[in-house]
Amino acid sequence: MPVDTLRATLVSVHALTPRVKQFLLRVDGHTFEFTPGQHVSVAFEGAEGRRRFRPYSPVSQPGTDTIALAVKRYPEGACSSWMHERSVGDPIELTPPSGNLGLRALDRDVVFVATGTGITPMISMATRYLTAGGGDATFLFGERTQADLMYRETLDLYAANHDRFTVAYVLSDEEWAGRTGHVQAHLPALIDRFEGPYFYVCGVPEMVVDTKAALQNLGAPDAHVVTEGWEDGAVDE
Repeated sequence: MPVDTLRATLVSVHALTPRVKQFLLRVDGHTFEFTPGQHVSVAFEGAEGRRRFRPYSPVSQPGTDTIALAVKRYPEGACSSWMHERSVGDPIELTPPSGNLGLRALDRDVVFVATGTGITPMISMATRYLTAGGGDATFLFGERTQADLMYRETLDLYAANHDRFTVAYVLSDEEWAGRTGHVQAHLPALIDRFEGPYFYVCGVPEMVVDTKAALQNLGAPDAHVVTEGWEDGAVDE
């Protein structure tokens, strides 16, 4: 079945970390309308010559002809390697935005839990929450080292500019003055109550599944824990 795509032009590229680049893509005459937290899929040609797709979540907000994607390059990642070889002016095909992740209740406190590039939908959601939400926001971001902490400047500015926004970083492979280990292990120390807030979780499947189980044990209602929805199957495989 043919897949509908948008033909975008790459208008800007810059490095966020040693392995992550941000790509600014524009579709002239088109307005990107989506729920912050959703994703688009990038079309590329695989090694076998077959057209393939990989999903990436915009870190930007809807309502303009431009979106920003952050892509981490993996040694065996066909699409991430292809993206990292693109130059300004190159055409890139995208599917329209879709997906289940998005803010559920703007009048409730929120907790964002992310690892790796799972931060990308959370940045878009946190931006929207700070402009339209009515409660407090806590953002937990886990990575391997300080050098891997993409969008740290953005999150630190949010914390500096909004009394109701708190950010905590957790590193798994570096000794430092901050928090270490698994990001989900720090939930009890950072969250006072688990019945009221909505929890948004995105990252590697094992972290998402473990965090869901931890939140259930801590008393968070299942309906208040929001993920992309495919992680359980990925861990079971």
